[in-house]
Amino acid sequence: MIKRYFSAILLLFSFSAFAQYKPDVVVIGGSAAGTAAAIQAANSGVKAVLIEPGSQLIGDAVPDMEIPAFNRGIWKKWKDLYKSKIDSQKTATPQDALETLVKQTKNLHFFKNTPVLEIKQKSSGWEIRIPVNGKTEKIKCKILVDATTDSKASLLASGNILKLDSAGKFDAFVNYNKAQRENPYQQAQKLYKTSGAAGFGHDSLLHFIPLGVFIPKNVDNLLVVSMSCFKDFDTEDFRNIALWTNMGQAAGALAAYGPFFNVSPKKANIRITQNEMLDYNSFLYPVLDVDTARVSWNPVQKIIASGVLRFDFVKGKFNPDSAVTVSQIKNQMTQLYPRARIWFIENSALTSLSTQNLVSMLSFISGRDPVSIQQEIENDWKKKYKFKTAYSAEKTINKLEFACILENYISPYSVNVDFAGFDLR
Repeated sequence: MIKRYFSAILLLFSFSAFAQYKPDVVVIGGSAAGTAAAIQAANSGVKAVLIEPGSQLIGDAVPDMEIPAFNRGIWKKWKDLYKSKIDSQKTATPQDALETLVKQTKNLHFFKNTPVLEIKQKSSGWEIRIPVNGKTEKIKCKILVDATTDSKASLLASGNILKLDSAGKFDAFVNYNKAQRENPYQQAQKLYKTSGAAGFGHDSLLHFIPLGVFIPKNVDNLLVVSMSCFKDFDTEDFRNIALWTNMGQAAGALAAYGPFFNVSPKKANIRITQNEMLDYNSFLYPVLDVDTARVSWNPVQKIIASGVLRFDFVKGKFNPDSAVTVSQIKNQMTQLYPRARIWFIENSALTSLSTQNLVSMLSFISGRDPVSIQQEIENDWKKKYKFKTAYSAEKTINKLEFACILENYISPYSVNVDFAGFDLR
């Protein structure tokens, strides 16, 4: 969003304003999630402040940087920086690398050894008081991100701003639970369409994380990224620092949306926020059978978000080489494109799709000349899409090919959804 549309505006206003402590986003807590949130918010073009009460980021325990993970986004930058540091400085730690990454981030001001003295909710956002150089400084911001590892210890909880239950959990905008993780297509809410982060949890179980889990239902302009977001899970379920880094990056993108568009995170555009994650090389779904370096990676992520093609969320399998069948795509395609109903009626004898059938469908939905579409697809087959198969008008289209071509021509992913995952057509 911001990266693409507002870079020219940002150049005009890139002077430092931190002397007045007037950021757009303040993140409290230098956990992996909190640090990633602050970095992404700043990367997304807003002024951010990260406040860590302790002496170093992510605490004293040295994390395992070789855990199961997708090497994408901020996690990859952190891991790569740590590897380069350890090659030159044998005593370097992941904490050192993460702090270097923070200091390299423009528009981000970092306070460590800085306790938060007071938090006040204001009509236009938040006011935070911290000690700076022997004096109490007041920081005002539009969006507050609480990444305190134990939310019960947060001033938000003790001040009764964030209401927690006996287990230390709050009522989030949406509830990501085990049923959603294991059978997302069978749930009333289609939360999988709103995923902002993904990765491995305990015992390498795969997770997608809906953006709405970070938003407390009863508090405006606040995001929380900690275990208090997840009522149906225990700490052990998410014991993977790469997953928390991915979650923090998603929360940071969501936090940046509010100041840029002058709205509460509850009114954020899901697709713009997801695009911000993809633009900064993160991901939405834990796809194990598509190479993250291929040009097809993002189209596959987007086709899953659209609901047109299904993904095995438990096994992490998209099955990219399997044939696309009419029964797989018909319901969602006709919901997104009412005009497509006529095409499916006229082609009711089809069970699978050939390249020629796909060209016909794209032409019918878009109104474009089928000959030009066919010529473009043939020219781009190897050059742009890098498909491993040979082009043929008669060949059966597989899921990977369908995802790339559909995204290029009609992009069902561009149809926005609300936080519950319902299409906003």
